[in-house]
Amino acid sequence: IAQVMARVKRAGVAVDDALLTALAPALLRARKDAECLAAVGALSARTASDVRCGVAAAARSRDDAQLRAYVAEAAADEDTLKTLDDASLKAAMRGLAKKGDHRAAYSLLDALPAERRSPLLYHGAITACGRSRPIKGRTAMLLWRRMKEENVTVPRATYNALLHAAQGSLTENATSALLAAMDRDGVALNVVSYNVALNSLAKQGRFSEVLSLLEAMESASIKPTEVTFGTAINGAARANNSAAAVALLGAQTSVGLPLGDPAFASALEACLNDPDTAAGASRAAEVLDALAAADVSLKRRERVEELARAAIERRKPKRSFKA
Repeated sequence: IAQVMARVKRAGVAVDDALLTALAPALLRARKDAECLAAVGALSARTASDVRCGVAAAARSRDDAQLRAYVAEAAADEDTLKTLDDASLKAAMRGLAKKGDHRAAYSLLDALPAERRSPLLYHGAITACGRSRPIKGRTAMLLWRRMKEENVTVPRATYNALLHAAQGSLTENATSALLAAMDRDGVALNVVSYNVALNSLAKQGRFSEVLSLLEAMESASIKPTEVTFGTAINGAARANNSAAAVALLGAQTSVGLPLGDPAFASALEACLNDPDTAAGASRAAEVLDALAAADVSLKRRERVEELARAAIERRKPKRSFKA
């Protein structure tokens, strides 16, 4: 390719659209993604094949801005969509999911005919919703309902992605609805499923359901880990629910799992931010008693307090100063 371009320059031949269109797929096959994107970008008018090259090269090179632009161009034209093979679609959706670009992911999926909307593409779009900031839980739930309407199989990995995205849903019972659907579909929960669901329920302050889920874990012979409890305690801290945080600390101790510094710090954070100041102060004393019972060194205590203070500072609204 380099030799061809050198000869073109020596011959004084103008680089026009026809030449760039011919070069783009050759550059793509040679894995010269940056050069391929440059060729496609230099075209005055792009064909469906050119856009396909742009999508594939941008996805492979992780060029988020160009991937978004070429996906939008492809989604707007039916003929261009037809040129995107399954591999190109998967690569594009994978790139959008990693970036958390839920808008581009949704538009790509929505533009495809139903028979081309595979479980893997749905999974990518739902993952993008969960990685978006803020989380787009409502959009993820909409995609799930569409999967069910189209009789698309929802694998456990996608349910886990949905459980994560449901934390951003304005529908309070989204997590419960997903857990019930998993049960109906015979999809077994794994540790990841439980961890994400526990975090979501704890954030919403639905402590009785948190405890029920922990009991369900035990019934399913799935042992909770430190991450399981840490996730739930952190969720309780974000909800300023000191009752949930302290009770979870006790539950973790009762199953014989050691309490780490982040768990203590999250529990203290929940106590210090609890709207019920008196109850929060009382439970903070319980956390300090638990620290003493665990024979935590002074250095570790200082670290716990430092972590709690840092978490509280991060959650304070930033002040803006205008000149």
